[in-house]
Amino acid sequence: MDTYSASAVSRMLGTSTPRVLRALRRLRMPVAKSPSGAFAITVAQLDALRTELGEPTPSSLTRVQSKVLAALARSPRGLASIRSVARRAGVSPTAAGRALRSLTQIGLVRAEKQTLAMGRATSVTVYSAAVDHPDWHGLAPTLAKVSLPPLHEHGPAKSVPYYLRHLFWNTDKSQLDVTTSAVFIAKRLLSTGDLDGLAWGAIHLPAHAWERASRSRGISPRDRALAHNLARSQRAAA
Repeated sequence: MDTYSASAVSRMLGTSTPRVLRALRRLRMPVAKSPSGAFAITVAQLDALRTELGEPTPSSLTRVQSKVLAALARSPRGLASIRSVARRAGVSPTAAGRALRSLTQIGLVRAEKQTLAMGRATSVTVYSAAVDHPDWHGLAPTLAKVSLPPLHEHGPAKSVPYYLRHLFWNTDKSQLDVTTSAVFIAKRLLSTGDLDGLAWGAIHLPAHAWERASRSRGISPRDRALAHNLARSQRAAA
């Protein structure tokens, strides 16, 4: 059975630990203790405390909640794990998990099960900002000012990453090498139109690969224009 310490409950309810302890005494709740001596508050007791003390409101977001919500606000497609949220927000996975639970409870975050192509079909929980929440408009200017760690820049890729391999399911492994098969890879990414694949290719494939791919037989005018734009972007970044 899940239990929570008094400090964990205080974070979830957006209040102080002393206030939680006073509420426990006031409600005369018999709370067990863990071997370490910390309170072990049950889910039922947490619900009673939530009714007694109320839930955190958007105007009283903690620093960690603000960072997590800002990270999700800047990830329109959502983030597919607590660790991903933690990395983008610049907080620990434990802190991110607590913030996600509390933000989900007040409706500012959605947690939805989705099946994503990550090398193979994988069921994951995707966290996203609830931008249709009534309080979102008031929060947005503040969240826009929240400082987040920069996205890590990786060196040039040597081959197609594992999470995109499903796009090359019928391809020999030798054709996944960026050095020797960049044009083929660019063609496949254009033909699939996969957003994650195109985002990766925009960073890791050279301009000449996109240009040559744009001249492939059967390519649509829209995809040809996209290839030209990606080539120009690569030259500008060089």
